[in-house]
Amino acid sequence: MAGDTNYALTWFVYLASSAVFYLVFWKFSSLAGRLPAWLLRTLLAVLILTPVLPQSENEVAVPALMAIALDSIAAGPGAAARALAALATGTVLGCIASLGLFFVLSLRRRKSRWKIL
Repeated sequence: MAGDTNYALTWFVYLASSAVFYLVFWKFSSLAGRLPAWLLRTLLAVLILTPVLPQSENEVAVPALMAIALDSIAAGPGAAARALAALATGTVLGCIASLGLFFVLSLRRRKSRWKIL
């Protein structure tokens, strides 16, 4: 029972600190322009939030970036391939979704400007 509580508490602390870091990054990334800001924010969210099941027998998810670092240190670079694949897939899908949403919202904004004028 204590393990479940520690697991939930650890994830809560990790997500809370990630949210604070992401909000600070959000402010700084707005200096880069609209499209680069969207892509940078997406990349950071993917790096922070992509979960993966580690190599151990435990059925608990850990952040992929941590799994890559710890598997590389503990068992060599080959052991981190699974977490790296999950992170790469999340990055590609996140960027595609971010670009799609960016262009859809840009088109809607342009159409609404023409209706006003």
